[in-house]
Amino acid sequence: MVNNLKLHTEHLDTGGMSTLVFILIWAGYLLLSPFYIFNSGLPQPADMLLVFGVLPALILAAINFKGRISAMHISGALFVILTLCINLIYFLYIGDRSFVPPSLFYVFNFGVFLFIIYLFKRAPQLMNRVTYLVISAIILMQLVYVIGVSPDGGRHQGTFNNPNQLAYWSLLMSVMIIVLKRGASINLFDLILFSALAFLQSEALSKAGMISYGVLLVFVAFQPATNKKLKALFVFGLFAFFITEITAPQQVKSWVIAADNISAVMHRLGKIGVEVDDSPMARGYSRLIEYPEYILVGAGEGAHWRFNARQELHSGLATILFSYGILGFTLFLSFLGFIFIRIPFYHTFLLAPLILYGLTHQNFRNTAFWVFLAACYAHKYFTANINHNDSVRDMAEHDNKPRQQVLSKQSVR
Repeated sequence: MVNNLKLHTEHLDTGGMSTLVFILIWAGYLLLSPFYIFNSGLPQPADMLLVFGVLPALILAAINFKGRISAMHISGALFVILTLCINLIYFLYIGDRSFVPPSLFYVFNFGVFLFIIYLFKRAPQLMNRVTYLVISAIILMQLVYVIGVSPDGGRHQGTFNNPNQLAYWSLLMSVMIIVLKRGASINLFDLILFSALAFLQSEALSKAGMISYGVLLVFVAFQPATNKKLKALFVFGLFAFFITEITAPQQVKSWVIAADNISAVMHRLGKIGVEVDDSPMARGYSRLIEYPEYILVGAGEGAHWRFNARQELHSGLATILFSYGILGFTLFLSFLGFIFIRIPFYHTFLLAPLILYGLTHQNFRNTAFWVFLAACYAHKYFTANINHNDSVRDMAEHDNKPRQQVLSKQSVR
């Protein structure tokens, strides 16, 4: 492992030492990111550390910038600027401070997004390797913590402030593993990580998290990076389960009851549509119908008392549409489109479980989501790197060919 990291550091471009420092800051952020010390909505220690990397890196990137600004950067920047403008206008008009934090979230997250892209562009192999190793470490750390610490109630929140945060984090770490594989086959260690994250989902007992993770597991089983043996094993296991369910349903029921986690998961999923907060009205979707004018101009993210509600709209896409109007919604979707349009199609499929989770939760303000977007966009640098290495190898072979022909003729003589 150490040799691999040394090998990757040898290929850093000009300014490699500063890049290495930024990557160390990035690794420190990842290690601290699951540990929530302060209340939700406030900067955590990991966020504070990351600022020391994001600000100087973006300043260096601006100073050394050459070329043209891409459509992805433009659409993302315009979206963030729009959130600032709309929330600022409402803040000045209404005087409610709740409009301030959401815009700061988007500014910070977009800065993190640009920071990660900057690092991947300068040292793609090293950045990918470090990110994968640190994510693997924090997954195992979270697993040990959850196993070692018993929750007061029925749901575990891990090192976070509530169980839903643990569930969404587990989902995001799963998609990150797939992205960081960069097309390589899923191995045994990856399966251990997926199993650990599945266990964390069963401890968090988030209905949206468990359903989304189930969708993701199906994708993992059939995505290109999964070898044929694992695909066959998944299909066989699924087939065996259905046959057993048909021929011996009581046996399956006894297995489910015998396994505490599975029993808890089934009990939790059985409450879908029964609990009060499961309705679209409880999640805030009724605002789209009751206040349709805001779909045009945007309501901003704050002062929820305007809509006879105590809390925000619990939906990622619906929040973007209602808070920033059709223009903001279009800019955000364009931003996502420009990220995924020129990378392998299976990256786009990874959005499905994340958006599915976001149908009942506010998920786009989470920094880890923007980390995922940046890791996906960075795939282009791996493709460019491979093509560059192939070109260098072809040139070397071409240059050596005349010399080999001379040596061949001399040997014949």
